[in-house]
Amino acid sequence: MSNMPGYQLLEQSDFLRGVIFSEPNGPYKSSRQVARVRENTVFSIQPCQHNSTEEFYPANEVDARYIHMGWPAPSDLPARPWGAIYQEPKANPGNWVSRRMVVHRWTVSVRVQDLQPTTEFVKCVEDALKVPGVAGQMEALRGVFAAWGEMIPTVAVGGASLASTGVLGSKQTLTGDAATFRPPDRGPDVMQAIDHSLDITGNFEKRFESRIQGGRPELLSKSGFNAWLTDVVNNDSSPTWRIAKVNQGVPITTLLPKELQQKINRLFSYGSMVTRSTPRGGDLPLGFDGASAGVKDIKQINVWYDVNGMKDISIVYADGSEAGPYGFGKVPTNKASDTFALAPGEFITHVFAWVYGNVIKSMQFAKNTYEISQRYGDSTDAGVPVVWNEGGSALLGLSGSYDANWLTQLQPVWRNDVKAEDHRNIELTIINNGTGTTFNDFRFLGDPSTSYISRIQFRNTAQAVAGFQVTYTSKLGGNEVHQETPARGTDIGNRDSWTLAKDEHIIQVKGKMVYNVIYQLEFVTNKGNTKKFGQDAGTPFSYDPPNKNMVLCFFIGNGAGYIQSLTLAWGAPPL
Repeated sequence: MSNMPGYQLLEQSDFLRGVIFSEPNGPYKSSRQVARVRENTVFSIQPCQHNSTEEFYPANEVDARYIHMGWPAPSDLPARPWGAIYQEPKANPGNWVSRRMVVHRWTVSVRVQDLQPTTEFVKCVEDALKVPGVAGQMEALRGVFAAWGEMIPTVAVGGASLASTGVLGSKQTLTGDAATFRPPDRGPDVMQAIDHSLDITGNFEKRFESRIQGGRPELLSKSGFNAWLTDVVNNDSSPTWRIAKVNQGVPITTLLPKELQQKINRLFSYGSMVTRSTPRGGDLPLGFDGASAGVKDIKQINVWYDVNGMKDISIVYADGSEAGPYGFGKVPTNKASDTFALAPGEFITHVFAWVYGNVIKSMQFAKNTYEISQRYGDSTDAGVPVVWNEGGSALLGLSGSYDANWLTQLQPVWRNDVKAEDHRNIELTIINNGTGTTFNDFRFLGDPSTSYISRIQFRNTAQAVAGFQVTYTSKLGGNEVHQETPARGTDIGNRDSWTLAKDEHIIQVKGKMVYNVIYQLEFVTNKGNTKKFGQDAGTPFSYDPPNKNMVLCFFIGNGAGYIQSLTLAWGAPPL
C-alpha cells in the first residue's frame, strides 16, 4: 500500500479525515483519520500547478459556512442518514458573498468503494449501536460523528487557499480600501492580510473569520502575501498542503460494512423516529401534519380558545419555524390567547384533551419537568377526557383538522429519540360523563413516576359523593412530598378519611351512578382492603385496570355540589 503512487500524499494530507458540519460554529475537520485506501485500488491523484480565484453568492448563512470551508453547499451534497432528525439550524438569509483563491498542487478522485473505514472508527460505531434503547443509540452515534466527522471528500483539490466570507452592505461591492478596515499601526494581522490580498477589505457588515488553509500561515503574517504564495507554488512542501476545495463528498457511514449501514439507516429512518397516537375528535381527514416541520425541539405552544372550546393552535420550534395556526388563528386580528413556553431541555410528555362530538373543547400539556399548563378552553362542560402519552417520548407536533372557528380533531405525534428517564404510561377508564367544573389531578402528582394515592377524604353521609379530596405522595429531590387536591363536591356533610399504606394501591373501583351523578364509590386495594362511601342508589359499575399490574394513579372528573362525572387514570406501580 505504501508504494502506491500518491498514497503517502493522501496519508499526509487531511483528505482521509472527516468533516463535522452540525456544530454551531462548524464546519471543522476531525483530528482523526476515518478511512484508508484499500489494497490494489486504482485511484487518480494528479499533480498540478495553477491558481484560481472564485466568487460565490451563498443563499444563506448555512451555505456560506460550507463554502467558506471549501465544500459545496448542503443541497449539493448527499443526504446524511440522520439529516431528517438533526436538521441544520435555521438559515439566516442575507447578501452573502464568498471570495477565495485556491492554489492547486494536486487533484484526487477516489470511489467510495475503494475506501475502507479504520478499525477504530468501526469499533466506535459498533459500541454505539450496543447502547440500550433507540434514543441512547442515537445520542451515542451523534458523539461518534462529532469525533470522527460526518462527511469525507472523494473528489478534491489539494494545495492551499485563502477565503473571506461575509454579508455585503447596501450598494457595496467586494473592492474596498484597506485603510478603512484596520488602522495601519495595528501590526501584522493575518485576517487583514488575507482580505487585502483578496481585495475585499472593509466591505462586510457581518463576516466569518478569514480562512487560510495550507502553506505556512506565519509567512503571510511576517512577510506578506507574495512570500506565502511563492512558498506554496515553488516549494515541494507537500506536508503543508491541505484539502483546499472539495467537489464531491459522501457521509462517513457509507464507509462502513453494509450491515452497520443498514442498522444506522433503520435507526434514523423517519418511520422509526416518529410515533402517532390515535386521533380523537371528528371522524375527518387530517388537515395538517404534526411531523411536517421535521424532528426538532419545541420552544412554545400558542393556543387560541374561549369558554366554549379550542379555536386554534400553533407550535413554534427552537429554530424559529412554526407549524400553524391553521384556521381561526390565521386571521390577523385574532391574537393567541396564551403561550406555553418550554426552556431548553424541556419537552411535552403528556397531552390531555376533552372532546365533545366534532369539537376539541379543552386541552392541557405536561412537561418532563412535571410542570403542567393551565387547562385551555371550556372548563365546565368539556366532554370526554383523553390522555395521550408515548412511553415518555417527547411531543413532536400535533396533527389534526379544523374549521373556521374550532379545532375539530387532534392527533399527537411523538419523537422517539428524546425520552423522559422515568415515566408511566397512563390509560383512562371513563365511568360516566357529566357537567360541572372540570378537574385533572395530574397537577397534584409531584413526580408522576413515583406518585401514589396516600389518602382519600369524603363525605360519609348516605348521599351522592361529595367532599371528595385526594392526597398524592411522591419523591422530589430525595424527599417525600404530599400534595392535596381541593375538595370536589361542595355539598355539606360530615367527612371521613381513608389512609393507604405506602405499598398499598387501588386495583379495582366499584360503585353506583346515574348519567351525571356518582352516588357511591368502593375501592379495592392490592392488600385486600376495601372502602365504600356514598348512597346506595343508581346503576352499579365495576372497573379493573386495563392491563395487568396497573394501579389507580389519579382522577379526572367534573364536580359541583357533588361529583358529577369521574374518569380513572391507571398506570404502572410507582417507581
